[in-house]
Amino acid sequence: MAASEEVRIGAGFFTSHCFAQIAPGLASFLRSSDSALHLLISPAIDAADRDAMERGLKTAEVVIQEAADKLLEDAHLSDRALVHHTLDCLAYLVASRRLRVRFALMKVGQYHKKQWLLRSGDDWAVVHGSGNATTRGLLVNGEQMTVDRAWSDGPVAKARVEKLIAGWDRDWHNRSAHLLTIELAEGLRLTAGVSGAPQMPTVDDFWRAWHADHVRGLEPPLPPGLEVAAPRLLAIPEGVEWRTGRFAHQGLAVDSFREAGSRGILAIATGGGKTQTAMITAVLEQDRHRGPMFVLIIVPGAPLMRQWAEVVSIFGVDPFLPSELASAKRQARLQEIRAGFAGDVQRTVVAVCTQKLFVGDATFREFIEQLPERVLTMLVGDEVHNLGSRGFLERQPDRFEVRLGLSATPQRQYDPTGSTTLFEFFGDQVFEFGIQDAIRAGCLTPYNYYLHEVPLAEHEMAAYVDLTRQLQRKGFLRADDGQESGVDAQVEHLLRKRRAILEHAEAKLPKLRSLLAGTGARNISRTLIYASAKPSTLGGGRQIDDVNAMLRSLSVRFHEFTSEETSQRGSQRYLEAFGNGDYQVLTAMKVLDEGIDIPQTDTAYLLASSTVRREWVQRRGRILRRAAGKDLAHLHDFFVVPPEPGTREGRSLLLGELARVREFAGTADNEYDPDGPRVLINNLERML
Repeated sequence: MAASEEVRIGAGFFTSHCFAQIAPGLASFLRSSDSALHLLISPAIDAADRDAMERGLKTAEVVIQEAADKLLEDAHLSDRALVHHTLDCLAYLVASRRLRVRFALMKVGQYHKKQWLLRSGDDWAVVHGSGNATTRGLLVNGEQMTVDRAWSDGPVAKARVEKLIAGWDRDWHNRSAHLLTIELAEGLRLTAGVSGAPQMPTVDDFWRAWHADHVRGLEPPLPPGLEVAAPRLLAIPEGVEWRTGRFAHQGLAVDSFREAGSRGILAIATGGGKTQTAMITAVLEQDRHRGPMFVLIIVPGAPLMRQWAEVVSIFGVDPFLPSELASAKRQARLQEIRAGFAGDVQRTVVAVCTQKLFVGDATFREFIEQLPERVLTMLVGDEVHNLGSRGFLERQPDRFEVRLGLSATPQRQYDPTGSTTLFEFFGDQVFEFGIQDAIRAGCLTPYNYYLHEVPLAEHEMAAYVDLTRQLQRKGFLRADDGQESGVDAQVEHLLRKRRAILEHAEAKLPKLRSLLAGTGARNISRTLIYASAKPSTLGGGRQIDDVNAMLRSLSVRFHEFTSEETSQRGSQRYLEAFGNGDYQVLTAMKVLDEGIDIPQTDTAYLLASSTVRREWVQRRGRILRRAAGKDLAHLHDFFVVPPEPGTREGRSLLLGELARVREFAGTADNEYDPDGPRVLINNLERML
């Protein structure tokens, strides 16, 4: 310590009597260095030390004057004073600001580190182990301490020193998820009358006291390192049309939602402006409340989260993205938000998080539930059908007063129980703006629909029939139309295997190759190809691998868009490269279904036409976004036809396929063209 320019001490227990053990080194440090001694301790201090610290804070001038008469030699503390007048020395060090003390509060338990961090120049030495900064810890007890010298003890010691210094910095500057560091004055006030670990105040105790002071107008300081941002409010951007023009339906949707008591689900087609509608609703709820407001937007994944963040910023508030922060930083940000909500000042905080984080982070959910009653809370569930899962429904956040669900397809196919519970939580569907409405209003691009008949091979049909009969023996007697209820896990497994037969039909790949070759490799652009995400029932490889190999053989530039990419910020560069024409084709299985915005896309091949309505509606929506120079989109669908359509299983298969193609054809520009989809549909309907 005598050779140090900076000294930091962390200790679970501290008594000023330990100054007697370190007097020579401490006196030399105080004499030769301009730096203060930094002390980070738990609140477990005795009454005598508490009184000395309070004297140093409250009567600093008196303490300094008394020290000059009794403790100082040549204007410095002497070794003798540190040994014989430890309490007076403690008061003097606090008063003269040569000792900076902060208390470390834990969420649960007690701060219990024991470490001495010493710096001379660029060199650090760290002493750490079991001994506290007390007389017993330094002199009496059987303790074990390790000395690590970063400059001479080897790479392991150097790494350990760097880790301990980084840990100290996190704790001291309130970047740790596990504790809250508070200044000496706040700590003494909070711990008045507390002695011993069993009554140790916690992080929550501090915030309760802080809020109580704030409500009384005392303006208590925030813990070091935490800041309350200036109040920000949402506002509808200038020039946004939501009552007139092609987005006039947004005004109707907002009115319907508010008339329903500010709870409900808006079924708005892709391209209809669900995000903007939700933000306009939030602005109106905020202005009605005229007090603090917290808006949480839950999205399925990272790409949608970033898109929402851009829109929220346009509405005037920088969003909080907890899913992108490490736990420590997330907790620190939540503390700042909690502090900002302490008064009645009108401010609005908007958080956008993934469903995975909301379900998995209990602390985040607790923060929401503990928000003061004066804070208006609003929940926006984007692609709300996803929130019908058990993970969310078992953790329903009841604290939200305003609940808005958004989806083009709110009903959960194959899960009526989840749908019912979801609607009970969010409220009824109060508005609908379908895809045909969006095309007519000019929100989406018109499209042509091309049906390509694909014959099912005999062995594929045999497997389909076998699975159908297994389903019948399990009591499943309906067509796979998405309307059945009460399916158990075995039935669902069999259904997936049966759907995979249709999605992997062998004749699809030759048909796709013929269509691409007919277009010409040079002429292919802005194209999506959806392959099956299901494993082949009949033992083949992944369909998407076969598609990728086909594109290579045709010399088509493509990129396979994966689920890993959607969770990374770097995924945007692939979408931009596709939009710029660097890739002619994107291949995907399921990851482009929700929330990926690629408005330049004008052609899609639905190689794997899912029987799940929500999925094929979303896939169609990917090519209908408006873009400059895009007047018409093109949707290619592969329609599976059984070898014997007249059998019971053949009829069931055709009915399932027809459910999709009828809907796609019904909003297509070319439905009744001489070579349009209605010709094939009519032939199949006559056959049935």
